[in-house]
Amino acid sequence: MIDHVWTVVCSWAVVDRRSNNVSLENVIEQVTIADTPRPGGILALPFDVMTLWARADFGVPTSGRGRLVLLSPSGKELKASEYDIELTGKAKRYRSVVHFDALPVEEPGRCVFRAELWNADNAEWDRMADVPLEIVFETPETTQETD
Repeated sequence: MIDHVWTVVCSWAVVDRRSNNVSLENVIEQVTIADTPRPGGILALPFDVMTLWARADFGVPTSGRGRLVLLSPSGKELKASEYDIELTGKAKRYRSVVHFDALPVEEPGRCVFRAELWNADNAEWDRMADVPLEIVFETPETTQETD
């Protein structure tokens, strides 16, 4: 069995080679855009989504399949990335990093990064966590001069 430990959206993730600990730099909770929403809108914003998985029982090796899904505020699936989770041998934890070069921003509201684990018994993805990212559009106020 595999446990979801955490999922974090950040500017970048750095793994220390000596200690094997991870530093998550600039955790991203909200993105503010000085423009109006538009169809096909893309924000050039490189960032990482890191997920930590672990053996439910450290004494029992296991493996599985994970997936990260990005959902728009209206619930539309924008991107999905699948990966193998190998917790065999000495590995008790597994970190997955999904890198994004840009963020689709067609509408304001709450995007969700959904961490999922494949359930072979039911042949479906189990939702393990939803991590929100708020998209805010701030339109510059237009000042009209009067005579």
